[in-house]
Amino acid sequence: MKRILLVLLTVLLALSLMVSCDSFDFEDFIPDDPDSSQQTPEEPEAPEEPETPEEPETPEEPETPEEPETPEEPETPEEPETPEQPETPEEPETPEEPETPEEPETPEEPETPEEPETPEEPTYLYTDFTTAEKALFEQLLGALIPFIPNNEYYAEEYYDEYVLADAVNFYTYGNTEAEFEAYLLLFADYELIGTDVDEYGDTWYFYEKGNVGVDLAYYVYEGEYIVDVYAYPLESTDSGDNENEGGSTGNTYTDFTATEKALLDELVGEVIPFAPCTEYYVEQYYDEYVLADAVNFYAYGVTADGFAAYRALFTDYELVGTDVDEYGDTWYFYEKGNLGVDVAYYLYDGEYIVDVYAYPLESTGTDTDDSTDTEGGNTGSGEGGSGNEGGSQTDADVIINDGKGLPTDSDGVYDVDFTEATNVKNVTNQGYYLDGCPTTGSPAVLVIPVDFSDITAESKGYTVESIVNAFKGADGTTDYYSVHDYYYISSYGQLDLDITVLDFWFRPEFASSHYADVTMDYYGTETFVGDQMIMDEALAYLEDIMDLSSFDSDGNGIIDSIVLINTLDIDSGVDFQWAYRYWNIYTDADGYYYEYDNVSANDYLWASYQFLYETSDSYGNVSYDDESAMNTYTYIHEFGHVLGADDYYDTAYVGSPMDGYDIMDSMLGDHNAYTKFNFGWITSSRLVVAGESVTLTLEDFSQNGDTIIIANNWDSTLGAYQEYFVLVYYTNGGLNPEDEGYFSRDGVVVYHVNASLYKEDYEGETYYDVYNNNTSPSDDYGTENNLIELVTSDEGNYTFVVGDSLPTVTDDSGNTLAYTFTVDELTEDAATITFTKI
Repeated sequence: MKRILLVLLTVLLALSLMVSCDSFDFEDFIPDDPDSSQQTPEEPEAPEEPETPEEPETPEEPETPEEPETPEEPETPEEPETPEQPETPEEPETPEEPETPEEPETPEEPETPEEPETPEEPTYLYTDFTTAEKALFEQLLGALIPFIPNNEYYAEEYYDEYVLADAVNFYTYGNTEAEFEAYLLLFADYELIGTDVDEYGDTWYFYEKGNVGVDLAYYVYEGEYIVDVYAYPLESTDSGDNENEGGSTGNTYTDFTATEKALLDELVGEVIPFAPCTEYYVEQYYDEYVLADAVNFYAYGVTADGFAAYRALFTDYELVGTDVDEYGDTWYFYEKGNLGVDVAYYLYDGEYIVDVYAYPLESTGTDTDDSTDTEGGNTGSGEGGSGNEGGSQTDADVIINDGKGLPTDSDGVYDVDFTEATNVKNVTNQGYYLDGCPTTGSPAVLVIPVDFSDITAESKGYTVESIVNAFKGADGTTDYYSVHDYYYISSYGQLDLDITVLDFWFRPEFASSHYADVTMDYYGTETFVGDQMIMDEALAYLEDIMDLSSFDSDGNGIIDSIVLINTLDIDSGVDFQWAYRYWNIYTDADGYYYEYDNVSANDYLWASYQFLYETSDSYGNVSYDDESAMNTYTYIHEFGHVLGADDYYDTAYVGSPMDGYDIMDSMLGDHNAYTKFNFGWITSSRLVVAGESVTLTLEDFSQNGDTIIIANNWDSTLGAYQEYFVLVYYTNGGLNPEDEGYFSRDGVVVYHVNASLYKEDYEGETYYDVYNNNTSPSDDYGTENNLIELVTSDEGNYTFVVGDSLPTVTDDSGNTLAYTFTVDELTEDAATITFTKI
């Protein structure tokens, strides 16, 4: 669900998009999806390579052959073939390869047909590869590959991260489907070993001939048809001492090569355990998450027993945790000294793979910008999507409570009143979401069922009645709770959603394929707007049959909340077919949101009906085809974004701050204490300030939101938006069903919160938002400042039971927490806890 927009840019965006808002929050324009990849679901990198076609027109510059390499840096078109591999930062390595003999043989440029011989022709067909390109193929592949005549043609040489070999990628523009079919016929003497449909729905064909592999696909990009060809040697040409060469020959490797051991020793300081396998690839790249060089390797053909035996080799490592990723695969996180190793085992394209990622826990890379952090605020996403990507703020703008000390009270407890805070974000207009849905009272929610002429609700067996039950049905009509009942219970009755579900399916003007492909150039960025167009079509239609102004409960000119439930099949790789809360950028010619009955829509929730059929097995594998299910989890999770909550999972899947245990992470269950502070559902707490010790009773959190805070420092002007540790007494039942895999036992749960604010001044006004988050892939997840994370007991449990004590923990400034505690007693309704000053 992934997009990064700088907050400073959003200031400019907000100016152009602002309609009838009394106050302005420039952060409004950071989107929710996150997978927010909604704006760039196409193969975004392929167009970058075409930006250097001018090279053939400047033959007089033979001494600068580096130009052909520039397109290689964004060369992520291979990602569709291996979506599990999170990065392709090999770009820094590619620059070495172009020192092949093309530098002297620049005469190739005169050979290209673009030469001034036929400048008058607007388009023309190439007749063959150039001499230099043929030499490149012979050098890197040992053979020529079939040539396809076309209107535009770009070829590149680059280091291929997957097969440890130099390779060639080229793109041909302006081909028809018939020409592509004719091109496939040219591979008659190759073996077609298989096909695969990538995350964008495009079919890839995989050919082999001798030692050459060729992958090719045909797809539409920005209205133009492209043939994408990727040729590579099946055996590595990377190193003369590589005993692991052999591609898919069925070899069983016995150890790392000498080169790989040297690489591991240099980059991560130790040679990690080796996994014997039939195919084996290692890569070095700059790791964006830990700001350090790192190593990733993939072992193919390992059995489940082999993987278990491999994990047993980590006996001298500490297993610091596990996490199930968006694909249902379990990752194991090991640490030893300054080395972190993440390991997973999964099935890909019919073959079992061990995926190993080794990195130093402390950065050894170079961070040239030590004054800013790329952090952001709420941009939540659909389940499994990316989120929380924002702009940059300088450290000087961050307001922290470090050094403020604690207030005093003779009883050892200070009563906190969050409503007295002065420097806070507006808990009604959450974070970046200007004019969002109110979090208390009875805000209006308009739910619009949407089907299409090519995907009708009737043909799918979908009913409006099921949508009504999912959003406001009585107890027992869903497998969990309806959206209304969940938020009424979680808010202790303070949020009573007034939900209206249309009693018919709205059908947009065009078929679904039309909206799936619609984009607009939004300040230089191609953005998908199909779902936004559908929303505006629906409002224009509804304006004639109902009063839309009745859905603006707080009178700010913005509809409180719009939800669109569509008939599309779920596809996590296509944003249009996923779930997200998103802000509306679809505007009129003057840049204003369209108005209907004098109100407009600032944002909306978009999700498929099929999420109701979501189920998962004991291994975490998710499916969406159980028509007997009525699963409301995704709708509840996404409505948390409508109210302004963050995603709490790590979208980089490197760490696990909440380990899934939150409705805004990946499990059912109640919202945590910080979220309820943030929404204004809990307005008070107790802060421990005892000089020696104090014993307190903590009531069941699900009953009244009782909490206790311990901290090194406290600033009353900041309220809930500072750093602290908050305790709740968790019990199974209600919103926390034990049979759904939530915390397995009752006990005290401790959250470490760092909701420090940053401020921005604009045209004489000051705006605040939360600085830290859980999802932005910044530093190493062992050391970065998360918005919220769980604290475990000495035994590694998330719930502290009788006799358990808080282990030594530190705040994000590196200071040991001033207090520890011991759980004295647990009853059905309350926990008794003794706090002791360290």
